[in-house]
Amino acid sequence: MQCLLEFEIYHALRMTLQGAHHVTLCSRWKTVLDAMIQSRQNRLQSKAVKQDRLNNREADRQVEKAFLEEHKGPGKFSGKYGPQPTQTDLVSRMP
Repeated sequence: MQCLLEFEIYHALRMTLQGAHHVTLCSRWKTVLDAMIQSRQNRLQSKAVKQDRLNNREADRQVEKAFLEEHKGPGKFSGKYGPQPTQTDLVSRMP
């Protein structure tokens, strides 16, 4: 009877107390209840996976932001950090 209340079946079907009790005594009730529980567990797991993905993306964004602020961007590692001297002459060395 408590399952009918928790899954909101009692109110949705507008059952009487006797009707609800009769449903819980039915042989298929356990199968229906197991299916409903499995469905809710699947929904919960799907939401957990989505939340993990969102959290991982946000953590990646924060790490990238910290990297860019701390190291002043990827230019420092690619040799494009700071002012570059202008080249005035072309020097060619041949043996």
